[in-house]
Amino acid sequence: MAFTLLLAALAASPPTYRCLDGTMFTLSASPSVAIVRFKDQEYRMQRRPSGIAIKYQSKMATLYLDGDFAAFVAEDRPLPGCTKVAKARQR
Repeated sequence: MAFTLLLAALAASPPTYRCLDGTMFTLSASPSVAIVRFKDQEYRMQRRPSGIAIKYQSKMATLYLDGDFAAFVAEDRPLPGCTKVAKARQR
C-alpha cells in the first residue's frame, strides 16, 4: 500500500531528464523500483547494489542516478549523459 501511494505521488509530477542527444524521459523511482518513460516506451527496473551510484536494472535496461545526473542504457537507447531538467517556478 505505501509503495502504491509513493508511486502515485511521484507520477503526479515525475522529474524529467534531458540527454546530450536531446532525448527526454521522465523518472518515477522508489527505494526498490524505477520506471523510465519515453514517449514511445517504458522501462521498469529493480534496485540493485552499486558502489558508484544508485542503480536500477532489468534484463532490458540499466539506470544509474547520481544527484541530478543519470545514465540510462538499453539495447535500443544508449543515453549516458542525462541531466534533470529544473521545473519552472509557479507564480
